Amino acid sequence: MPPQVTIIILCHNDKRFLRRCAASVERHTKPGLCEYIMIDNGSRDGAWREISAIKRRSVFPVRMIRNAKNRFFGPANNQGLAAARTPYVLFLNADTVVTPGWLDAMLGALRSDPRLGMVGPMTNSAVGLQLVNTPRAGAAKLPRRGAAVRLVPWIIGFCALMPRALAVRLGGFDELYGPGGYEDYDLCLKTRLAGYEIGVASGSYVHHLGGMGYSGMDYNGMRRTNRELYRAKWRALIRARLVAAKT
Repeated sequence: MPPQVTIIILCHNDKRFLRRCAASVERHTKPGLCEYIMIDNGSRDGAWREISAIKRRSVFPVRMIRNAKNRFFGPANNQGLAAARTPYVLFLNADTVVTPGWLDAMLGALRSDPRLGMVGPMTNSAVGLQLVNTPRAGAAKLPRRGAAVRLVPWIIGFCALMPRALAVRLGGFDELYGPGGYEDYDLCLKTRLAGYEIGVASGSYVHHLGGMGYSGMDYNGMRRTNRELYRAKWRALIRARLVAAKT
């Protein structure tokens, strides 16, 4: 059976996290279920060599993409989406560690309801209903409830599972945004406006170290900039829809 999920792992100077992330995926994911697309997004820390080493020893197929410069979160993840051919795509940050049953629970949740267009896991590092206060070592003690899913307004993009066809139809992540986030909120809103729901798989937990790609950068300032871009974009679109509805 061919892989069902393409796990797109974007790396920008994340060499120190990649091996642990990939090892956790291989330890806690069924053989044959997934493949990787790993993208070195202009790293300068030897991440490309680490990705090459992961490919040599991986039990899953690995495809590699190398960008000469940092194309940032949205454009680089869209490269992975364009290269994927499986029924599902999963965007996964390099600074994560997955736990037993993580992907089965997310897939079960997504397949349990045709209204769902995107699903994320529970995690230690998030704002909103994905947050669970448990250390990584205690994640195995979380209740495993199969396809149990809770509908939410949005999820954080460090780990997000979608049907590939839907992600392509929505255009993936908007490439308007630079570092600082809001691409994930934007994609969630596009998903909901297309008539789909967003869910959190209660039986899935992914530990997220969080914010490791912003070391030495003015994260709060970049966040404010992207927030204003997000607001301006959607204000303009809503205004245009209201005008069109009146004509």
